[in-house]
Amino acid sequence: MNAHSRRLAAAAVLAAGLLLFHFGSAVAHGVLRSSNPASGAHLRAAPTELRLTFSEAPEMGMARIGLTGPDGRGIALGALSIAGDPRMTLVAPIAGRLVEGPYTVTWQVAGADGHPVRGDFRFVIAPGAAGLADAVQPQAGGGPLAPAPRDSTAAHHNPVSMPTSATAFDSGSAGYVAVRWLLYSGLLALIGAVAFRTVVLALLRRRPGVGIEQIAQSTSRAARIGALAAWVLVVAVIGRLFAQSIALHGSRGATDLALVRSMLASTSWGRGWIVQAATVMVALVGFHLARQAGSRSRSRMGWTIATVAALVLAFTPGLASHAAASPRLRGLAMVIDGLHVLGAAGWLGSLMVVVFAGIPAALSLTSERRGPAVADLINAFSPTALFFAGLVAVSGVFAAWLHVGSISGLWQSTYGQLVLLKVGILSIVALTGAYNWLRVRPALGDIEGATRITRSATVEVAVAVVVLIVTAVLVATPTPMDM
Repeated sequence: MNAHSRRLAAAAVLAAGLLLFHFGSAVAHGVLRSSNPASGAHLRAAPTELRLTFSEAPEMGMARIGLTGPDGRGIALGALSIAGDPRMTLVAPIAGRLVEGPYTVTWQVAGADGHPVRGDFRFVIAPGAAGLADAVQPQAGGGPLAPAPRDSTAAHHNPVSMPTSATAFDSGSAGYVAVRWLLYSGLLALIGAVAFRTVVLALLRRRPGVGIEQIAQSTSRAARIGALAAWVLVVAVIGRLFAQSIALHGSRGATDLALVRSMLASTSWGRGWIVQAATVMVALVGFHLARQAGSRSRSRMGWTIATVAALVLAFTPGLASHAAASPRLRGLAMVIDGLHVLGAAGWLGSLMVVVFAGIPAALSLTSERRGPAVADLINAFSPTALFFAGLVAVSGVFAAWLHVGSISGLWQSTYGQLVLLKVGILSIVALTGAYNWLRVRPALGDIEGATRITRSATVEVAVAVVVLIVTAVLVATPTPMDM
């Protein structure tokens, strides 16, 4: 890796940091298309219900509407229902008594991707309007927030737990982005460990002169990386649950077990989280068994379990992503999302395992075998990288077509600009890989060549970390199709 390439990689890291700082404040999802009463309306008749229509279908388990009267007190609302075709309109009957004066409607919704959006608007009931109460009456029972119709979600509508728009922690907050980055890093490493053992080492075994010791050492080190990645995912999924609860319920309600149970049981996000968390635990068991080198049968069983878990985990991010909330081709979009994760982990994740497991295993051999062993390893990795990088490219183009909608959307929307940023940084990884393949790989065979490829591949891994940061922001950014 030459000095110019290293400077280019450093510039990419700096540019990503600056741009993500700028983009972080622009994250939101869903749009309130219309309402009845309308924002700013002056009414000559008291409304009997609130109707809010959004740009995407809201999840009932995460939807809340509140109404505050002229005296600042909450007005009791009935159970929420959803109407319209497509079903994008929330309806909240007004159960409390209304008087003349200004009213504030607060709302919070989330789509199938689980990203909460909130807002408010105001309307005024004119003096002498039809249907007004003679006097303000105490609101016995009920509360300012309309509950969803089922008992399992009624606790989800707690006035105390509804954050305000100005101070709310949401899917675009730095803390939530950090949790997603940790999650994606763990997924990349875990799936990468499986891809390394399943594909790279399978190709390595076919090369003449490769010893059993190199394969065994590489497999053992890959199992350790997979186990560490599984523990990282344990931390990440717990952090993700806590972050989502803060985003929906505010800091005061985040640890309310009734609210958390409701969120998990009654929303698509919650069901996806359960699948992800359970699969992480399965992967943890698999890698624990895979590390038992003294028992070949247990080790093989462990790798089988870990492989199945890795395949399932690749598709879990799509359960709470733009693909899950896509208004068209939703099923196909979720499959493509999973293939994109598999491609990224098979390419960049297995590269990381090559750097931290495969090359160290090769360098642990006798001095005369080290250089050739590294050369054999890189020659086995190269076709793996080409295949999985191609999968990333094809699935990424489909996702961009689905979510951006037009070429101009790439530079006219925050989402499109982040896509271009991600492509630009990935191009650095791809160009570095091409340099390694064309210039460094043919010269492999001695320790000097092994040192050069290790240094260059480490830079690729570092740039891949930046790609994950961009991705962590991208998945919480509204697409042009949402607007």
